[in-house]
Amino acid sequence: MIDLFFKIGLPVVMIGIVTLASHRYGPAVGGILSAVPAKGGPILLFLALEQNTSFAATSAAASLGGAGGCGVFCLVYALLCRRFSWPIAGAGAYGAFAVTWAVMLPISAWGLAPAFAVTVAILMVSRRLLPEAPPMPRRATSASELPSRMIAGAAMVVFVTTAGPYFGATISGMLTTIPTVAAVMALFTHAQEGPDRTIGVMRGLTHGLLGFAAFLTVVAATLVPLGVVASFALAACAVVAVQFVELRSALRARRPAAELAAEFALPEAAE
Repeated sequence: MIDLFFKIGLPVVMIGIVTLASHRYGPAVGGILSAVPAKGGPILLFLALEQNTSFAATSAAASLGGAGGCGVFCLVYALLCRRFSWPIAGAGAYGAFAVTWAVMLPISAWGLAPAFAVTVAILMVSRRLLPEAPPMPRRATSASELPSRMIAGAAMVVFVTTAGPYFGATISGMLTTIPTVAAVMALFTHAQEGPDRTIGVMRGLTHGLLGFAAFLTVVAATLVPLGVVASFALAACAVVAVQFVELRSALRARRPAAELAAEFALPEAAE
């Protein structure tokens, strides 16, 4: 039962939290929370416990290419979503993810430090190239919207967690980072709320992915020498620190926009 919760339940719960946060605090905040390793963290933990620490450390190092690929996924989806429907945008974004991960694979063989540096560079460039989106108002969550997102997320996570161990440490690392929570957020937001809000979520996600890259790097570097408990504790501290900085930045950037929107709303209210 505990195994099932961490492999499937935690990511699905995270989809619900992210959806509610996105509607309450804006798509940028929702995007940052989407990148918390609620799927990748438990998968790597169970790989360490069920395989061995060396297998999980190799998977974590290989996952850095996937973290960079997630940044490119967000960029490509944001560029396509204003021109195409969600199936086409999703297919294009997943293709970009796969290509980026394949390019990163030989770079990962150079060592952890080069792989981390290139991943951060990819995420920063993706962030810079993302299109702008107008400030989005709060919105209510419909009764059917949240369950449908969570069911879709559960199906994707079941596939990843089931298939990964059969393909070795490197492919397991790729599957650990394949966009699931991000894809659910992108596809459903695009279909239900339109491209502008989707771009906001993608922008937030690229900020959150820096924390995910830090998490993977710490796990890859410390899992074998320090063991499971110490390694994951350090990685959790790293991701919390990075996400805290990114979240504060997003909320600070959101505040002037909210104040500006309130000013424009005043004459309307007076009428």
